[in-house]
Amino acid sequence: MSMHYGNFSSKGANADREYTEDRISVLPINVLDYVVELLPIEDAARTSILSKKWRYIWAMSPNLVLDNLFCNKLAKESCSFFYNTVDNILLQHIGDIVKFDLDVSGLGLPWYTDIDRWMHYVTRHGVKKLNLNVPKNSTYKVPSYIFNCSTLTDLTLSNCVFKSPTSFLGFQNLITLCLKSMTFVPTAEFCVIKVPLLVDLILDCCQGTRYLNIVSPQLESLVVFRSDCLELNCFRNCKKLKRIIFSGTNKVVDVYPKYLESSTLEKFLFSLPTLAILHLESHFLKLLAADNISKELPFALDCLWHLSLHVDFGKLDQTSYALQLIKISPNLTQLRIWVFNTSDNAEAVSEYLDSPACLEQPLNKLRHVTLHLFKGSKTELALVKKLVAHTPSLVRMSIKPNKVMDSWKERNIAIELMRFSRASPRAELLYLPNVV
Repeated sequence: MSMHYGNFSSKGANADREYTEDRISVLPINVLDYVVELLPIEDAARTSILSKKWRYIWAMSPNLVLDNLFCNKLAKESCSFFYNTVDNILLQHIGDIVKFDLDVSGLGLPWYTDIDRWMHYVTRHGVKKLNLNVPKNSTYKVPSYIFNCSTLTDLTLSNCVFKSPTSFLGFQNLITLCLKSMTFVPTAEFCVIKVPLLVDLILDCCQGTRYLNIVSPQLESLVVFRSDCLELNCFRNCKKLKRIIFSGTNKVVDVYPKYLESSTLEKFLFSLPTLAILHLESHFLKLLAADNISKELPFALDCLWHLSLHVDFGKLDQTSYALQLIKISPNLTQLRIWVFNTSDNAEAVSEYLDSPACLEQPLNKLRHVTLHLFKGSKTELALVKKLVAHTPSLVRMSIKPNKVMDSWKERNIAIELMRFSRASPRAELLYLPNVV
């Protein structure tokens, strides 16, 4: 592949002679900027040969996206071709760089010195949105240039080592922070990262999160996927949280610290007056449900309208706690449940779901329900029966089986579902079988 950045050919003269007939080139400069931004960067660079008007438009684009495909194409030529091309792109750029994406995760060799140089350049040119993705299992440390960049509003880092400088005061203008497969290491002194404007925080597959001490009073969304531990202390003052997603796998259950007790997590969740969206995977529901069978929760989630839960309906404590969460959410409109069934205590669970105490009051705001991984067990059918009988505003319940079942079993499940009495005259009960 051959690309020439800033090497203009004689085609430009020919294009000039036809300029008056070129409808695109007579568009306002801001429209041309937008057109160039939609192109891959190598195609954007090639527009420089179209005419004098086009010559420097690509170089003035505020958004530079060097994605995985682009970087891999360059690296296939040679290592030197790759970093020389990136150097040329940055050196020929005119004006501020608002957005800079660099994805070298697919490259075999890490060019840490070159990455440092590029980070130094973009952070000195007003970058606001920065996305850096290096190869997995790398030891690349987030450079000080990023920590000291006061213009950043959106930051995404993947596969890096995160160790903030001791003198680091925080990201003063950061609004969105996404950290993926990061390794956090302790600093010499206890360091609090102040992010006063942070609204969205995502931690995905991170290690050592107990060393990430973030203070963000404006935080509205907290998403934690498959991280080795969840330290809640630094989020206790985040009273504006509206969206929480806590998701993990069985691989990390054993390494969660013992101080993450059910009471600690429960107090945290129920201290959020504006919580509107809540997703809890099985491990977190298990923590909350421990020793809380049939316990009436003395709280209310008045703002919650979307609830997603992973529930083992072979466990009475998890089933009971899930129903309690539904009952204390008077404005719940959307409910999604991923069904698991270990059959450890199926009879007791079925008896509980059939009892009037399970769900006494109607769910007047609930409109949409989705059940995932449905197997048609006795407890699952009892749950469906209970929900459709107590949701007068139900519009649709979608049931999605776990796997392809034989047609006879699916027929029996469908017949059983149709027999259930529905509180809502317009409710649709959709059984959506898997197709091979």
